[in-house]
Amino acid sequence: MSTRPAAAAISDQSVRAAPAASTQTGGLGHVLVFAALSVALAAAATYGGVTPALVPFVMAFGPTVFALAFAWREGHGAVRRLLRTAITRPSRRAWYAIVALPFAWALAVVGVAIALGDPAVGVFDKVFPAIAIVPLIVLLPAFAEEIAWRGYAVNRLLPTMSPLAAALLLGAPWALIHVFLQLPGQMNQGLEVWPTLVSLMAYSIILTGIYVASGGSVLLTALVHAGLNGVAPLMASLDTDRTWIIRAVLAAGIAIAIVAAGWLRRPAMDRRPDVNATAR
Repeated sequence: MSTRPAAAAISDQSVRAAPAASTQTGGLGHVLVFAALSVALAAAATYGGVTPALVPFVMAFGPTVFALAFAWREGHGAVRRLLRTAITRPSRRAWYAIVALPFAWALAVVGVAIALGDPAVGVFDKVFPAIAIVPLIVLLPAFAEEIAWRGYAVNRLLPTMSPLAAALLLGAPWALIHVFLQLPGQMNQGLEVWPTLVSLMAYSIILTGIYVASGGSVLLTALVHAGLNGVAPLMASLDTDRTWIIRAVLAAGIAIAIVAAGWLRRPAMDRRPDVNATAR
């Protein structure tokens, strides 16, 4: 659904814990099926008469159900470990500073939009009370999505590919799911498609980078994810079409910065604990 890395407080890469699982019984094939089912569910919800206001929630919670089902088939406590990622704290407390990232991104979007011609007067007139309500509405869906796409899917791709490759691979179906929201009658109808594709690919890189570099904390990625959606009221008074493009361009710039910072380097697989060892 709908970020300059936060400063030096979280840029220390000297101690980096990899995501908690190193050996998974599910792999690329299962993840591809998971992604295909998620896209198919989004299409069914869009074309199957689901109320447009509920379609985003189907898109958020559906993949979580699929992820839990695949984890259940794996056995050996995989469901418990997957759910535990939602309360896994980052490897360093300083990582919590990254939660401010979406606010910095939104304010940067506002600044660029004003520089390009949006009126500065009344730019935050639509902020209250939405800014206090929207983040609460998007919080649970953000956790659901992150459990599925980062906690389940990314974790099962890391043994066979780099985090950047995993982010790009999963970003494609994740972006496609969100394109359905731009069809006639849906919440984002009429907006250009290419900024959506750019934004979601960028978000996939950003969130995967945070997930890997913070030591596999879905808790942290979910808070950032919720922030990316929850700051929308800060941009509500801007020209919608222009803002849609600015958001995508700035998100892409942040994703590039995260890659350059090394947050998506391959984890040291041989140093990660085999969480399935005790169950075998």
